Amino acid sequence: MRSIIQFTRFSEFAVIFAAFMTAYALVAVVVEPVQHRFLSTSTMAGSLLYIPHGIRVLAVWLCGVRAILPLILAELLGGIFLWQPDVSFSVLLGSSMVGGLCVYLTFELFRLVDIELRPDGKHSALTNWKLLILLASIASVFNSIGKQIFFESLAPLTDELLILAMFWVGDTAGTFACLLLLIGIRRRFRFW
Repeated sequence: MRSIIQFTRFSEFAVIFAAFMTAYALVAVVVEPVQHRFLSTSTMAGSLLYIPHGIRVLAVWLCGVRAILPLILAELLGGIFLWQPDVSFSVLLGSSMVGGLCVYLTFELFRLVDIELRPDGKHSALTNWKLLILLASIASVFNSIGKQIFFESLAPLTDELLILAMFWVGDTAGTFACLLLLIGIRRRFRFW
C-alpha cells in the first residue's frame, strides 16, 4: 500500500512539474514573442498571459501543500534555462520560493477568514471559477511584491506600480485561460 501512495505522489509531483514547465516554455516561446511583436518591449515587464500562474492555482487547489515543491523546482529550472539565466542562483531561488508559496499562502489566508475553497474544504460547493480568479488575483499581488523584493527593484514607485499591474493582468489572464481549458477538458471527457 505504501508503494502505491509513494507512486501516486511521485506521479502528482511529475504532473505538476511538467505542466508548469510546459506552461513556462509556452509563454517563453509563443506568448512573449507575439506580445513583443505587437507591443513595445520597453514598456512590458511581464507577460500579459502568464499561464504558469494558472498552473499554480490549479495545482494548489487540487493538491494543497504537496504542490509547493514541484512548483518551486519547476519555476527555478524554468528561470535558469528559459527566463533569466544571467541572474544569480540565490535570487532565482528566492523568487521561485515566492512563486511556489504565493498561491498556497493565499489559500491559507482565505482559510483563516473561514473560507475553505479546496475540493475537500467545507466551502467546496462555493468554489467556482470566479472565486478562484479572485484568489489568483490576490496571490498575484503577493507574488509580484515578493519577486520585486528579491530582484531588488530600484525603479521609481510609478514604474513598480506599473509592473505590479502588468503582472496582475498577466497572472489573472493566465489563470482564466487555464480554468477555461480545464472546464473544456472536463466537459469533453466527463471524468469529474
